[in-house]
Amino acid sequence: MEHTAGRCPFAAQRETRSGAHPLHLRRSILNREVLRPVLRQLGLEAMPDDPHVTLAHSATPVDWGLRVFEPDPHRIAVTPQRPRFERGAAGAVDLVFGAPELEARWRALTEAGAVWDLPPFVPRVALGPCPADLPAICFFAGPVLFGPEWRATPDCLGADAPHHPATA
Repeated sequence: MEHTAGRCPFAAQRETRSGAHPLHLRRSILNREVLRPVLRQLGLEAMPDDPHVTLAHSATPVDWGLRVFEPDPHRIAVTPQRPRFERGAAGAVDLVFGAPELEARWRALTEAGAVWDLPPFVPRVALGPCPADLPAICFFAGPVLFGPEWRATPDCLGADAPHHPATA
């Protein structure tokens, strides 16, 4: 499949249903306001553009035709367990928490062939620049409402990714 002008051919989930492709699968947070107390605790003012949890990021192609790799179109509510802060990639701070629903989905994806080349999976949301000192206690209770899963290839994440403008 060829790229069309300025558009990733795999970003439109309804256009690509089968075949072997790399996989990026994620869920965006719909009730972003639950993050506000956490941002205040970190001294951050700006809401992330698209707070989300990545469930799969596999450069190794998988068969998109398999049911396990089809994006789940349903919303889910998650009550975060043991929330904490960790230093993430590129100097960011991540909100990390336990979520059996998301962990089970990740496990199903990797057992079906998605390759996870990152540190061990734990649900995480990138929040913004990491402060010098991370608070020892994270005041975050949720629940978090996640939207439907969104699927693309890892190289198609830019402009075609879901974008939810930050609100003040």
